[in-house]
Amino acid sequence: MTHLPTSVAARALGARAATAALLVLIGATACGGPQAEPEVTPSTVTQAAAAGEEPTVPPSSGPTPEVPRVDATQPQQPAVAGSPPAVVEIDDLGIEVPVVPVGVAADGQAEVPPDANEAGWYRFGPGVGSDRGATVVLAHAGSRLTPRGPFRLLEDLDGGETVVVTAADGSEHTFVVTSVEVLEKATLDLAPYFVRDGEPHLVLITCGGQWDPAAESYRSNVIVTAVPA
Repeated sequence: MTHLPTSVAARALGARAATAALLVLIGATACGGPQAEPEVTPSTVTQAAAAGEEPTVPPSSGPTPEVPRVDATQPQQPAVAGSPPAVVEIDDLGIEVPVVPVGVAADGQAEVPPDANEAGWYRFGPGVGSDRGATVVLAHAGSRLTPRGPFRLLEDLDGGETVVVTAADGSEHTFVVTSVEVLEKATLDLAPYFVRDGEPHLVLITCGGQWDPAAESYRSNVIVTAVPA
């Protein structure tokens, strides 16, 4: 998979004011569980890739992980502007995912819908159609209810693809992918992706990269940035 340079993403993100204190990180137990996202080792991935197949392995028998969340200490206030996104579509990947508003849980972490067939819009940031800031939509790559969710395919984007977001008011907003990043959670600070200012853009976040059987989690986050077409 060919990714566009990160400098392109930086230009799409614009200014990073107002959210420097926001610590955002999809948890170490993110995206999937022993019955939802089976252990995938490097060897099985390599063998399957060589054969042109998707790796299939038996479920893990380990403990049930907690539902992954995102630490989001941003003050709870209404979205800056725009309309709540209701559906995200990426025709190139065959993705059509309903989106629901999510907020901040009692433990200070942003909520992620438990079913990987559903995405969550971080409702304390801008909606689609806003004239500034990032509209952030998050979903699991896999879950107990849906072992392989649509957002697991985000890692296959190369840049230049079209993302159509239908808002709750029925309006459609078209974006073009400018950056696809796979970044390790251990060193990742997602705060810059939750900006409220700068040029308007869309950010899609899920888990990806290598599966860690010990942690029952993916080791990385996949972050897609797209700008209005």
